[in-house]
Amino acid sequence: MSPSDSPVNSGVRRAVLCVLLLSGLCSCLHHYVYVGELKTQSEARVFCREKHVDLATVDNMEDMQRLIAAAHGFEGDVWIGTHDKSNRWFWSARGHGINRQNHHNFQMWEPGQPDASRSHKHVCVSMTDGLWKDHRCSTQLPFVCYNKTNIHGLPDISTERYFYISDVKSWPKARAHCRLHHTDLASVRNETENTMIKQLVPSGRRALIGLHRRPFSHLSDGTSSSFGNWIDGHPALGTGDCVISRIGAGNLGKWMERHCDEKHHFMCHRMMKHLFIIKVKALTSTISLNAPEVTDAILNLIKAGMKERGMADGFKTAWIKKADENIFHKEEEN
Repeated sequence: MSPSDSPVNSGVRRAVLCVLLLSGLCSCLHHYVYVGELKTQSEARVFCREKHVDLATVDNMEDMQRLIAAAHGFEGDVWIGTHDKSNRWFWSARGHGINRQNHHNFQMWEPGQPDASRSHKHVCVSMTDGLWKDHRCSTQLPFVCYNKTNIHGLPDISTERYFYISDVKSWPKARAHCRLHHTDLASVRNETENTMIKQLVPSGRRALIGLHRRPFSHLSDGTSSSFGNWIDGHPALGTGDCVISRIGAGNLGKWMERHCDEKHHFMCHRMMKHLFIIKVKALTSTISLNAPEVTDAILNLIKAGMKERGMADGFKTAWIKKADENIFHKEEEN
């Protein structure tokens, strides 16, 4: 099933009639500048932001070839803007982040966890007998959903809010099920909630919860990307959260993770682009337009429509949010 044919997108097509007002032309190519000074990754980022735009953003192999060419014969390692936030985990329910170095956030890892390879594009978490373990998000397991609403007058913390689903699914499909039938995959904010879920899941069974993260998806300019060009065997555990690209005869352009306080030469980028301003007006709607799965689906429809009209790959789309972080607002009557 293609993204444009997904159930969410089909629902959006039925419920929303969108008017798109387009202006401009988007090429969105990154133009790179080699800087032959030794700096830490953070120092390099400051320099690039002052002199250019940011540390180099690399979204695809075409960018990679332009970056290599911009080094003008230099051979060695250069910082780029890709980095990991290995101490940050996020709950499926938005706004609930965990920092492993912040002891105010509850966590209950098994001994030696988390240890999943950082080469996985998406890492998710399951629970067995109250202890957490990370693994590929494609791993199919039972899962635990929760209800946030107070329809039955239940207290804020109650076992009746949690639902053990014995059908095995991957983490993304489990989340979709929970969001359709309940509120979301279960978040675990404290020991009381962890104990309640432990009692709900059969002893010895492993069940998915809402915790997850995407290794090395963060870019210095605040965007994210799933692209990687890694040397075989990388990224590994415990070897640093910042990324260098190797320029030279061996592993030309390939990436390796390094500790961020090391000093290397670096690549900045200048972005030569034109920008589409897209206004979306919903003339009719029977669904919540600000629900994350709906805004993501509409964005996918816009991207698909732009490609159908001849737009080349490599462009990015994002919502411009109002101060209250909502994308859609009811139009005021005159």
